Parts: sequence; structure tokens; C-alpha cells
Amino acid sequence: MKSAKGQIKNVYAVRLEAGEDIIDGITKLCEQCSIRHGAIVSGIGSLSKASFCDPAPFPEKPGGYGYGEPIVLEGGIELISLSGVICEDDNNNVSLHIHGAFADGEGKSYAGHLVKENYVLITVELIIEEFENIYMARKLDEERGMMLFTPIQI
Repeated sequence: MKSAKGQIKNVYAVRLEAGEDIIDGITKLCEQCSIRHGAIVSGIGSLSKASFCDPAPFPEKPGGYGYGEPIVLEGGIELISLSGVICEDDNNNVSLHIHGAFADGEGKSYAGHLVKENYVLITVELIIEEFENIYMARKLDEERGMMLFTPIQI
């Protein structure tokens, strides 16, 4: 287990507008407000397009698993829940790891790891917390062969 203890520095209430990409919108906010260490603690809304991945077997990878090809839903998609971590990569850039739960027009539910092209239909409402005294990093985990969340105490 890896862990670190810190405090909430700021809380941001955010509304993304119709047509915005969720990842681009959150990245833009983080860059404008210098948020590098935090969490997306709540997110709801509607999407015109949802793009996400789920775990798939990759026998050639050290951990045997990775994210598969994107699943794409189009049309009116309900964003039931969104959460994730806001980290910093080795080049001091914002690095997001976000998961979401969705429902289509017939109420069938889906969930997974967000990739680009999740476009807001009407609105997406978010609560984001910025942390202090924790370095939130995404680093290569050699055992799994993937970039993984690595909290570091500062």
C-alpha cells in the first residue's frame, strides 16, 4: 500500500458547458488555477457522446491486463457519476485519471475509465478538491506495466 496524508486546500464548484470535452475542461481549470494535486469528488450531467475503456487481458503486459479499445456511446447519455484523481506527471503537467458511470436512453448502464471525447450535452456539474501536503503523482509501475497513482507525502 502507498498512502500520504494532507489537507483540502480549496474546493471548486464547476459547470462545464454544452459541447465541452470533460477531460479538456477539467485540464483547463487545473492549468488556470494551478491545481496539480486533488480529486474530482462528484460529477453529474448529460453527454452527447461518452468514450471510455474497461480492463481487458493483455498477456504480453507484466500485469496481464490493461485498458481495451474505447467504448463509444452517442446520443443523450446520462452521466450518473464521475470521480477521479488529479495528479502531476514527471514533466509537471496535469495528469487525470477519471472514471464514470453512464446510462443510455433506455436506462442501460455502463462504466469505465474516461478517454477524450466525452462531450457535454446540456451541463456537467463537478466538485473538485485541491489538496496540500500530498504530492499526487502518476508513475510507471514496472510490475503492472502501467502508469499508476502514487501518493507521496511532502
